[in-house]
Amino acid sequence: MENLKYPIGRLVLTEHYTAEQIAEKIIDLKIFPEALKKVVSNLSETDLTKTYREGSWTIKQLVHHIGESHTNCYIRLKLALTEEHPTIKPYDENLWVKTKENEMLPISVSLQIIEAMHTKLVTLLETLTEQELSRTFYHPQYQRTSRITDLISLYSWHGKHHLAHIGLALEN
Repeated sequence: MENLKYPIGRLVLTEHYTAEQIAEKIIDLKIFPEALKKVVSNLSETDLTKTYREGSWTIKQLVHHIGESHTNCYIRLKLALTEEHPTIKPYDENLWVKTKENEMLPISVSLQIIEAMHTKLVTLLETLTEQELSRTFYHPQYQRTSRITDLISLYSWHGKHHLAHIGLALEN
């Protein structure tokens, strides 16, 4: 079950990231929208209903979730850059993914959101100084302070994590 839930392994954050590690993770974020689009753009409606394990989200839900999650990433980044140690607003991703528009709209809508968000996200991340990369925010759900470098690492992993889920679903 662990391999199905975390097909690329669990996220591991470190205390210190080198400039090269951050640059690699930003490249991951830059190439992610095209990698996702390549995998899902020509899927049939039947393919979009496939899941990677019993009780998991469908491919369609995964794509909509990624759009929502990565939009939250961008907002959290902006808050961390413009406020002093802000408390971010958590959300229940399981409830968000099940809202009506995600059932009704094609994945192309979320693919457009992902492409736009990643363009803005990567453009901003590429301008950040070492001091800005160390800015923090507080996540009340996990009762944890995170740095912008942690956010970069998380979303670099998050994209790969869900691409692996889609791959597993397509194998089913």
